[in-house]
Formats: sequence, C-alpha cells, structure tokens
Amino acid sequence: MTGKKNSDPRLVASSLIRVVLDQSLFLNELLADLISPFDYPKRRFITELVYGTIRNLTHLDFWISGVFKKPLKRINDNLLDLIRVSLYQIIFMSNREPATIVFEAAELAKRCGNERTAGFVNYILREILRQGPTRENMEKYFGGNSEAFLQTYYSIPAWLFVRLKRQAERFGDDIETLLQIVNRPLGITLRVDGDESEREKVIESLRERGIEAEPAKECRYAVYTHKAANFSIISEFKNVSIQDESSQLAVCELGIEPGDRILDLCSAPGGKTLFASYLTGDSGRVTAADVNANRLTMLTEAIVRNGRRNIDVKLQDGASFNPDWQERFDRVLLDAPCSALGTIRRHPEIKWLKNNKDSAKMASISEKILNNACKYVKIGGILVFSVCTFTKEESIDQIDRFIAGHKNFEVEKSYYTVREATENRDIFYICRMRRTK
Repeated sequence: MTGKKNSDPRLVASSLIRVVLDQSLFLNELLADLISPFDYPKRRFITELVYGTIRNLTHLDFWISGVFKKPLKRINDNLLDLIRVSLYQIIFMSNREPATIVFEAAELAKRCGNERTAGFVNYILREILRQGPTRENMEKYFGGNSEAFLQTYYSIPAWLFVRLKRQAERFGDDIETLLQIVNRPLGITLRVDGDESEREKVIESLRERGIEAEPAKECRYAVYTHKAANFSIISEFKNVSIQDESSQLAVCELGIEPGDRILDLCSAPGGKTLFASYLTGDSGRVTAADVNANRLTMLTEAIVRNGRRNIDVKLQDGASFNPDWQERFDRVLLDAPCSALGTIRRHPEIKWLKNNKDSAKMASISEKILNNACKYVKIGGILVFSVCTFTKEESIDQIDRFIAGHKNFEVEKSYYTVREATENRDIFYICRMRRTK
C-alpha cells in the first residue's frame, strides 16, 4: 500500500502494523515521519488505530479466525491488517456506526484490490458483527478454560502470561487485575522542574489549552496528562519535559542534595540526567555515561537545548571499570539494561517483539554493570538500581545476588512502582542501597 493509496489514515495504520510485525521495529521509531503530513486530529486517529490494534492483536484475530475458519496467513497481509484496524475501530473505539466502518473498509479494500477483495472484507466484518464480538461470547467459546480466555481477551502471548501469573501469585494479586494493568494505555507524563506551586501553574496552563492534567500521585514533580497533549504544546514551557513518573521516582530515590557529585551510568537518552542536573543545581556535578555514542549525541543536544552547564558527558561501557571514578560519587544511578516489559503500556508491540529468553539475557548484562557501578560510590553514598521491567530475575533476584556478594551495601528501599490498574506510570523496579563501609 503505497503512494496515493496511503492517503487514508486507516491504510497508513495498517501499513505501520505490517512494518512492526515483519521487521520487529518499535512504533515510536516509525510514527513521527509517516504521520507528519496529516493534520493533528488525523495523527491522533492513526496513532490510536496502530497502538490499539497492536495492543489487542490476539483479541482481534480471534474473531477474524472464527469467521475465516482457515489459518490467517492465507489472507493477504495488507488486507488482514486493514480488517484488523477496522475491527479495532468497531470494538474498541465506538467513534462511528459499525455499518459505516464496514462500508468504508470495503471501499478501501476495493481501492487496494478489486470488487472481490472488497466483498471479502465486507463479509468478514459483517459476519463478526452478526455473531457479536462481546466478552460473554468469547468466554462461551473457551468454556471453563479461563487462562486461555484471558490470554486471548487481553492479547497476551503464552510465555508472558506465565510470567504475569507468577508475578500475581507472588504478591497475592488477581491475575486479571495484572492483565488489566499491562494492557491499559498511558497518557503523556510530564516533569516540571520547580516547586509544587510551579507545577500547579503548569497544570492550570495546560487546562486552559483544553488538556486534562493533574498532579501525579507519587512524585511531586510529575504531571499526568490526557492524550490530547502533544509535543508542540509541551515545548512552549521552558521548565517542562516528558518523563514517565516511574523514571522520575528512580532519580528521586537518590535523595540528591545541592552540590552532590552524581553518576548516571547508563544515561542516554538523558531524561534522568537532566532531572538529576536540576536537583543538584549549579554547585553540583552530574557525569552522564553511556556506551552508545549516537545516543550520547542525542543527550548532548538535549543538554544544550536545556541550557545545562553542570553535566559532563562520557563515552563509557558501564561494565568496564574506570579507575578515575572509584569512590568518587555521592550518588550513583544505574538504570540498567533490561527486557523493558514494564513499558508495555506505552509500547504494546513489546508483547510481539520480545521472547521468554530476553529477561535472563538482560539480567546477565545488568549484573556485570551493577557489580562495577558499586565501585564508584563513596562510603555513606547511595546507589540506586532501577529497571523498567517486573521479571523476578531482573529485579529482586538481581539485588539478592548483589547483596550476598557485597556486604558493604545494605538495601534501604525496594519496590515495584505499579500495583493497581489505575496507576498512571510504567512498571519499574527500584532499589535504593547505601554503602556502609
């Protein structure tokens, strides 16, 4: 689907879905350039279609398979993705009459094929509507197999469902509550560099622009916004940045004081670095290190753009010891490489791009960096370890192994940042440790 055919938002959405599934790319890497020719309402519509369809892929395919009764791979990829986005619009958006959506989908299929393809799309969607794509009807199909139903209803791959079930059992939670958490989309969260009165001014200003905004629950610098917020509006504020609340909490746990020397060991793209720079002030110093030169370039540009003068940028492998940094820093932040499963609410494509082996692989990498990062902390200083995931081997098990091998550190605080479906932040694990000797 190229050229003029792609002028329709639903065709753009379906083509983006195909790129993600075929090339294992993240949506935020694709969206900006492809939707820029559209006006703002259409950009929002495309974004909703793409993210929503990817988030609910198994759910949608259940209904399509029930009508088609053959393997979905026998349907042309582009046609299948058009059916998916149209069905998502019918089931989850309710922004237009179903009959209208079906008619428009058939017309788009005709433009991309012929009368036969239009008839096929029309038949699939109308038959699904006739059967009734409801939760009750899906549950009837699975009978008493509640786990199979939940995996399908919430579009959770089997390997991820097993992990989530273990997590729920560990904390005595209901598995469906946890599935609701990981499947709930998030709006844009902001960080306001200033006191609470400054945050209130930003919230009031956003509301005057028609954007729903409210103070975050845990971090006094954070603001939750509705999806009506966009980059152009946010850029009007000099002291406001986009940063998830859990990411902000990882920095807050450092307990930064003005004048502190801080190391952000895996710093790029730099949101935490800039926050730490604000908290320590001109009398302090932040060293931002990363192994990726291209990402450090992005960080450097952000530093210049924000006018920060208390940050040193260093190209450094976090797992390789730098003798110049030994016992030099008051606070060390290690936001370690991880499977990133905790960002699934913002990046639903993670469900289809990751696999069951990723967590163990990333835990091994972050363990080496953690064992090195601790050498840079002064006696009495703070080491914060954070990962944007909920897997046990990357979080609790990682810290248990570290403490067992480093008797000069003790855990002061350790927690997951999300426990309820209503919480508006990515799922992080954060552990604050103090070097005692």
